[in-house]
Amino acid sequence: MALLRVTMIAEKVSECPTFFKGDQITIDYPQIVLEETDKVCLLALDQCHPYILPLSKGVAYATLGIGEEIGALRCCCSMGTVTFNVMKRRRRIAITRETLKHLAELKLDLAKLQVMPVFAPLPEASLEKIIPLLQLQQINTGTDIIQQGDVGEFLYVITKGEVLVLREGGQIREEVLATLAEGECFGEMSLISGEPISATIRAKTPVVLLQISKEDFDRLILENPSLSVYFTKLLTQRLQQANTRMEEMLDKGMLGSIETFSIPELVQTLALNGRTGILVISGQESEADIHFDKGFIHQVSLGELLGEQAFYELLAWEKGQFQFQPAERLSMKRQVSKDTMHLLMEGLRRLDEKKDRLSGSDNTTQSD
Repeated sequence: MALLRVTMIAEKVSECPTFFKGDQITIDYPQIVLEETDKVCLLALDQCHPYILPLSKGVAYATLGIGEEIGALRCCCSMGTVTFNVMKRRRRIAITRETLKHLAELKLDLAKLQVMPVFAPLPEASLEKIIPLLQLQQINTGTDIIQQGDVGEFLYVITKGEVLVLREGGQIREEVLATLAEGECFGEMSLISGEPISATIRAKTPVVLLQISKEDFDRLILENPSLSVYFTKLLTQRLQQANTRMEEMLDKGMLGSIETFSIPELVQTLALNGRTGILVISGQESEADIHFDKGFIHQVSLGELLGEQAFYELLAWEKGQFQFQPAERLSMKRQVSKDTMHLLMEGLRRLDEKKDRLSGSDNTTQSD
């Protein structure tokens, strides 16, 4: 974390298409403070960078030859010129007594809060607003904090202890996907996407948590671009990790329950990963086989039904077990004309129409 914050304010502007007088860029090296930045120009940052780094480390203006008490940096390109007044100041929060009292109730000090990854990118003013929203939770070992399939209600940040990330319904009843420790957060994916929680979080040790409600979290994301950038990076990282785990499962062969991993999700996963093998699904007192070759469905069988009709019927299943058996190649001739994603879209369309007809029939019966 930078010792000093550097703010560049446009003072003299000549034909520059980006900046007007008074526009500013604020930098906590190496990060731009989005909440205190009006506009960003890569050319300006590139030309001023040799001065910004030493200034953030406390080097005097005079030492760099850009002034005595307030620095002046000039950016020049083919489109125009801008002269910036450059100011630097220490990162300090003018924290209120009420906020200090709340921090004490949370068993935290300000320094510890500022180094947590989720809070570190935030400017002082934003952090001052967030602290009163934090609530403390202490969890015993073995307790489920959130459960797979629930609706997300809070963002959680770990201040002490470790938690397990568990996925239910895989090859064993519960699979440990990851361990999260102090400073890490969870619950954000459900809050952002609106989808049910994708994994159970269980306390591996006694855990102390900070929590923020969904309502407060949504408002913080809108008001703090730095926080939005942080969670975008975090979501990308976790999606990459999930994709890697899926690749490993597909390589070994995977089995589970379609209540947890639906048939459309299975088909999409195998198609997008270009897999070859046979997906066997058991349920409804019957068994179905879907043959994949490099992600394309070649054949489907369900009892006496074959091909596309068998696939459309299979999509209605909501209970049962599946197992994917990987293979190097399929020798059978392709008997399904549509590509996999069009086949899936057509099947889901037919399923929706069927549900609508049944719903309309029920309404007519009730009115009679």
